[in-house]
Amino acid sequence: MVDNSFLPEEARNRLLRRVDWRFLLPSPQPRKSICFANGLLSRAVKLISEQVVDHTVDLFGDCDLAVATNPKRTTLEKAWNALRPGGFCYIECYSPLTGGSQRIRRRMAATGFEGVTCYWAWPWPCFSSPRSWLLLGESGASRHFLLSRPPARGIVRRFRHASLQLLWRASLLLDLTLPICAVAYKPPLRAPDSSRTDSHVRSSGGSSGDAATPRQLLERIRARWSGWGFGPTPGRLSSLILTGGHRSIGKVVWLVFAEPDHHPRVAVKLPRVPESIPGLNREATTLRYLQTLNSHGISGIPRVLFCEEHSGLLTVGETALVGQPLARLLTPESFRSLSMKVTAWLADLAGQRVSDSPVRSWNRLVQPVLDDFTKSFGRVVDPGMLRETENVLMSLGALPAVCEQRDFGPWNVLLTAAGELAVLDWESSEPQGLPAMDLIYFLSFSALSLHGGIDPALIRARYRDTLNPSTPTGGVVRECVERYAAATGLDPAQLRGLRLLCWLLHSRSEYGWFIADFAKKPEPENLRRSIFLSFWEQEIRHGA
Repeated sequence: MVDNSFLPEEARNRLLRRVDWRFLLPSPQPRKSICFANGLLSRAVKLISEQVVDHTVDLFGDCDLAVATNPKRTTLEKAWNALRPGGFCYIECYSPLTGGSQRIRRRMAATGFEGVTCYWAWPWPCFSSPRSWLLLGESGASRHFLLSRPPARGIVRRFRHASLQLLWRASLLLDLTLPICAVAYKPPLRAPDSSRTDSHVRSSGGSSGDAATPRQLLERIRARWSGWGFGPTPGRLSSLILTGGHRSIGKVVWLVFAEPDHHPRVAVKLPRVPESIPGLNREATTLRYLQTLNSHGISGIPRVLFCEEHSGLLTVGETALVGQPLARLLTPESFRSLSMKVTAWLADLAGQRVSDSPVRSWNRLVQPVLDDFTKSFGRVVDPGMLRETENVLMSLGALPAVCEQRDFGPWNVLLTAAGELAVLDWESSEPQGLPAMDLIYFLSFSALSLHGGIDPALIRARYRDTLNPSTPTGGVVRECVERYAAATGLDPAQLRGLRLLCWLLHSRSEYGWFIADFAKKPEPENLRRSIFLSFWEQEIRHGA
């Protein structure tokens, strides 16, 4: 993968999101590209390619990728001439005169391209960062996309949401969606000796006959379908590719459907940038560990189906989990019931635990976190508060080793149609972590988000409310923590140390975000804006 980590996060993320369509290609890492567009798209293609040639002069027939927006016939011909045999072309068509995906397929086929596949991107790539890439012509994936839109609040927003849904349904039915993003390839050379042809294709850097296209990956999944216990092999599969997230390090997810069913059965995850690979590896390792340990069958944990290389990238396939994120369902009225459900689920997960000695848990899980926090935030915090934190942590004593998900926010916990919980995104997980940490994280962020989002101006006051059992949120937090401690045999006296440790641990990630944001060591004023630093300070001052 191309290393672009030297850019500040905002610029890097904006550029990489503009070329998320590269995951529709056999390989998202083109060696040599040509771009018949300007502006952000042109800069983004340069970011992901080893070399970009000038489309006005350099047409040598050796490019791996050609990119164009609203191409005319002459532009398609230039793209064809610039590509090597087996090279791929990506186009975006925004004009209502395009005539739909069928006409685009005919236009590209008339130029000589093969394997034309059309997608609808939302939001529009030219205006915003797309979060969904829908394979056109498949009803299951389309229906899932329409049904999974977040509900709107307020009369005006609900009316606008309903109107947009109606427009989307009509456009998909009539093949009039915009924009249409199409991928096609220039046929490889066909020599009489097939083995010679395959050798030529591989030496050229990959093609339709080498690295797998999304269609070919779907066929691989289809061939293994019944072996995974999904029932009879479906006639065909479709996909919805998700490229959401707020940072460039986020992964790309392909949801796979057995047409015409609109419930995805497989989720295929790929890393967007090199820094995503360790987390994806960690997720696969943790989930496989839980599969061997999960003797009494905790529901809502993805099952790893495969972990292999696809187009030069680590690719992890899991059973797909579907439901409503608790972040959408949390209200002051539902806070207690949902929190109790989460508490019971995490207590069951903690039941899958192994013993750990105080010395080993301190050396492995506590001391490194304290050292990192001191190194990262020590210049902006009160030394006395650091000493008090260390004293509290030293009193933790023996703790069981339990699996931590480590990003157990309401955005990663789903409520399924059956009323059960399902948990996504295990990239930060620790198979042998500490108890109560995920519960503390969930309860804190859920309480903070009850009023429509986390307001930085009110974050300290609202967190203090969670520490006070006489407030509505604090009462629920106290009740959940006590139930968890009783169910797991955890000493309640250890909970304050675990709360402090929770925020020290998560400050590691936030410090890494600060470095990425500024492409350098963060200044003290940036560090003082840390959410987890605020949580830790309130815990020290008011948590006793």
